[in-house]
Amino acid sequence: MSISNTAVVRFPDIGTRMLPFAFLAAMLPFSVQAYDVSDDWFIGVTTTGVVQQGEFSGTDIDDTGRATLVTDIGINYQPTDRDEFDLMASFAFGDSLSKVSPYATHTPYADDLADALEDINGRRDYLLTAWYRRTFALGEDISLALTGGIIDSTGYIDDNAFANDEVSQFMNDAFVNDTLMTPPSYDTGVVAELDIADNWLVENASWSLWSVWMNTKNVGGGLDGGDETYNYYAAQLGLHTQTGNYRLLAQYATDEFLDPEEEKTEDIMYFGFSADQEITDIIGVFARVSWQDNDAAIPHDTLYSGGFNINGGLWGRADDEIGIAYAHLDGGNTEIDQTDIMEGYVKFQLTKYTDLTLDIQYMDEEATDADEPYGFIYGIRASVYF
Repeated sequence: MSISNTAVVRFPDIGTRMLPFAFLAAMLPFSVQAYDVSDDWFIGVTTTGVVQQGEFSGTDIDDTGRATLVTDIGINYQPTDRDEFDLMASFAFGDSLSKVSPYATHTPYADDLADALEDINGRRDYLLTAWYRRTFALGEDISLALTGGIIDSTGYIDDNAFANDEVSQFMNDAFVNDTLMTPPSYDTGVVAELDIADNWLVENASWSLWSVWMNTKNVGGGLDGGDETYNYYAAQLGLHTQTGNYRLLAQYATDEFLDPEEEKTEDIMYFGFSADQEITDIIGVFARVSWQDNDAAIPHDTLYSGGFNINGGLWGRADDEIGIAYAHLDGGNTEIDQTDIMEGYVKFQLTKYTDLTLDIQYMDEEATDADEPYGFIYGIRASVYF
């Protein structure tokens, strides 16, 4: 599908400096622990501190800096090699730039921050997921896993080796998941994972077919600003070679989303493609292309994104990495005309369990009859994890 408008990239004057490093250092996590309680039990903790400085042009919002500190706690129990119980909770201080950013459709840091962790989907605080998984062997090379409980569908739909984790890869949500229709999170659902680990049709490759159902809420997005409960369905067909992964995605949400005139509700249908491929031992590439229908009010209906991953083997530190990415979103039927996003980061592995990332983003959001914000966002992220 062609891009309907030519992207014009606008750059502001760079006048604002990064926040003092002393303040950034104050965000670094100091005490994180993880325990293998037994062969069956595991408790893990990840703490991430982020500071971002935004330079906003084309809007009346002043340049500003914000920070956040997020701690994720996971408990996993595997009584047998086929049964698994998992629970994840998260706690955060601060919302980084999410509450002051002038950009309507994308957030500069995609993690679940303080405001998002309270009253999750109108149901609870801090508890993200709690599920049970059972795996069935259907043959020597075929398995079926069924998961039920409070799930995060992004753990199964729209995965990508180089652009899928805001804690260790890109920070902008455009490069964490497909933002045309981000799979919903933290509500009741069921997952079926069919994996075929043989050379069917393609030599030295395996296949997967994963499907998700969730019952969740469109919070504040219904008629008269109310909450609307809807059903979400998704399927993903994956081809997995020794050096790459290729996925076809389909998502559908039932008719609980306002139309552009805010007179009735509509459903949403989405189709997408996601791929990641190692070119050499050092260089990898990724891409996403997707489309959704526009009966409901949506800011964009097409997305094109891609980028590179370069690991530190190039300079003798294999655990370091560089990421570079670009995304263009177009179409839609709201006040947003098109959006262009660029991001680059370099991550240094300081110790076995600690890394430090320097990040720069450029965002340009063109509107039809509103502010047209654009500008740079600078960030530092420090993570401790096990």
